[in-house]
Amino acid sequence: MRRSIGCAPMANSSGANSSGAKPFGLYERMLALRYLGAKRAQGGVGAMAVISFLGVMIAVFVLIVTMSIMNGFRETLLSRILGVGGHVIADVRGRTLEEVNVLAKAARGVDGVLHVSPLVQGQALATVGPNATGALVQGIAKGDLQQLPIILKGIKQGSLDDFDTDEDGAARLIMGFVLAQQLGLTVGDGVTLVAPQGAATPFGYAPRRKTYQIGAVFDAGVYEVNAAFVYMPLDEAQRFFARGDGVDRLEIRIKEPDRSVQIIEALRARMGADLYFSDWKAQNQSLVTALIVERNVMRMILMLVVAIAAMNIISGLVMLVKNKARDVAILRTMGASRGAILRVFLMVGAILGASGALMGAALAVLFCIFIGPIQAALEFVTRTQVFDASVYSLSRVPASLEPLEIAGVVAFAIAMAFIAALLPARGASKLDPVEALRYE
Repeated sequence: MRRSIGCAPMANSSGANSSGAKPFGLYERMLALRYLGAKRAQGGVGAMAVISFLGVMIAVFVLIVTMSIMNGFRETLLSRILGVGGHVIADVRGRTLEEVNVLAKAARGVDGVLHVSPLVQGQALATVGPNATGALVQGIAKGDLQQLPIILKGIKQGSLDDFDTDEDGAARLIMGFVLAQQLGLTVGDGVTLVAPQGAATPFGYAPRRKTYQIGAVFDAGVYEVNAAFVYMPLDEAQRFFARGDGVDRLEIRIKEPDRSVQIIEALRARMGADLYFSDWKAQNQSLVTALIVERNVMRMILMLVVAIAAMNIISGLVMLVKNKARDVAILRTMGASRGAILRVFLMVGAILGASGALMGAALAVLFCIFIGPIQAALEFVTRTQVFDASVYSLSRVPASLEPLEIAGVVAFAIAMAFIAALLPARGASKLDPVEALRYE
């Protein structure tokens, strides 16, 4: 008489019984780690596991480093653009000096406003002998100019002390270094400015011409500013552009430039609804839009790379399921549920994805932190300048780490690993023990 073999006692002794084992319990985690570390001779897929791990790690590393460098470029560029102009601009043309002073006082009373600067702005032709080029003249008071750290720290020649009108009534200008190079100027040289609309005559407006001395040359770190901006004392700009005692605009600097829309609403409530306001985003709309689109498209493309790298886990798990078919069949005959088998192989894929994502994130953070020494080492080894300051106006590659963005990339990589592992894991859970052990 044949003796029947009872499966229930074996299931209880092994802890694989679905009724007694908790999901993702000890024995499921033990099996997942054992399969992950199994050698090829034992039916494991060590090489495929390493390839999957490296694929996810490199993809996450590249995504975080690329996004951090793009964030650094964006912050550096915007900080330099915001450093030479107001965050919010109020148009006050045609108003008297008393009205402008009242409006400026009201603006200073708005919460979040740091500084308010009256400004005269006009276009002029800068000429030195046969050389001539267009210039954007900014008439600003000396005290207000000293509130612009980009200009204050960017003086290459001369000093802000020379930005004033002397006893003889001659004004000294501050000019961007690219514009000065185009005209062949240095500190102490003279430049003639020609305004298109000067004094009124019976035949129309005659151009106004006047020669000024260069008091200082600055480098703002933005090519457009260096190639066009000329700062002139406010009182002289009022005379040169025939503004009387009026100004063209109030440039308002705020604590949080990203909240410019809310600040404009508060300013309009205090200064009057008839004023026209614009912010730095509107002034640089094409640049801001280009940065946003480029950042979003680059993030989407690199996330696809991360997803493709996570798909490598599928091939490794398919081979693992095939090699471990006998073990799965034995576990099923001992009482392991389909869900337990699915969770074991799901954990294998999740461990590969999570470990690769975390290692890639850690390497990316270290790379961004030490990007300066890494750049210096590359330049020393290759004997080339990796990042040309004359082209990019920056001495090193900027990188700005955003913790939420890093966490999002890691979470996305782990989610892709789960999805990639789900299909092979479901195949393993549906394996028929009879068919798997038929020829064993």
